Amino acid sequence: MKRVFLVVPSKDDLKYRKIWMNDPKTMSYNAGFDMDLKGYDKETGTISKTDEEMLIWYDKWINKEPDRYFAYIHSVDEDEPIGEIYYYPDGDIHSMGILISDKYRGKGYSYLALLELEEVAFERNDINELSDMIPLDRIGAIKSFKKAGFIHTDKEEKGTVFGKESISKQLLITKEMYFNNKGDLNYE
Repeated sequence: MKRVFLVVPSKDDLKYRKIWMNDPKTMSYNAGFDMDLKGYDKETGTISKTDEEMLIWYDKWINKEPDRYFAYIHSVDEDEPIGEIYYYPDGDIHSMGILISDKYRGKGYSYLALLELEEVAFERNDINELSDMIPLDRIGAIKSFKKAGFIHTDKEEKGTVFGKESISKQLLITKEMYFNNKGDLNYE
């Protein structure tokens, strides 16, 4: 499996995020939800932002450690970032998310990026928990999270996606779980 590393992007690197957010294949997981988000296209899942809106987002997210973290995912074999990963405070826990560009999906990058994010959150920034709500039909994503030490909890959310009921369940990892399992996780 290929090795990845995380890099906090510069303002010049926002072009990659803008490309991903406007790519229907990359954003397909986001399609069909009823979201009240400026620039969101329900049919494609894409999110259009102006350059000014991207700079406002950047100032809110970048270099806000330890509570908020955002980075691009890089592979040692690629010349450009392959996705993004982040966490932010959400009540008593830190919610997180990951996006892999469509052309790099299915290659094990999510799992490796999750391991890198766990190291940042639990070892460098002393965060206590990371959590994500993932629709049950996203089997590949769930496998990556579980392989990286996350467990399902009882928390679930029901929603409608293109008129069909969708259930998302919480996947969670704590700092204690991370350190207890660290020796069992495979970085290669």
